[in-house]
Amino acid sequence: MRNSDANIAIDVLNKLIAQELEAASAGMRFGDRPLEERASIRYHAYLTARDEIRKALADAVEERDARNPFQCQRDELVTQDMHTCDLCGRRVSSPVYAVHLAYMDQAKTASEVCADCMWRLKFSPVRAISLDVYRLFEQWRLSQSEADE
Repeated sequence: MRNSDANIAIDVLNKLIAQELEAASAGMRFGDRPLEERASIRYHAYLTARDEIRKALADAVEERDARNPFQCQRDELVTQDMHTCDLCGRRVSSPVYAVHLAYMDQAKTASEVCADCMWRLKFSPVRAISLDVYRLFEQWRLSQSEADE
């Protein structure tokens, strides 16, 4: 169930909950015990259904995030900067990644890619290196090019 479908279901349940609460109140006001009991039973059934949908949605989000290695972990420091993902166009908070997509003779560089797109496209980082190591590599490469000349 998509999130928007779940929101529609929860909205419908909220309307039904309000109607049943009103019916139970009316039954209580007019002394109609059977109406009050039936409305109360339906009211509590709708409340339970709404809570179960919310719980299932929360579990699905946690499960998806737990499987996605690109999502930040709970103990990681995350900035609240907002970015626009270059692939899906959604506004997301950190973390974002820079990737190079290449297929045959076509290539695209995306400087801000959200964790969901990284997961959807099945990216797997080959190796992450620190800035110091990268600078050492650049110095080595320059020294090699100077030696070749």
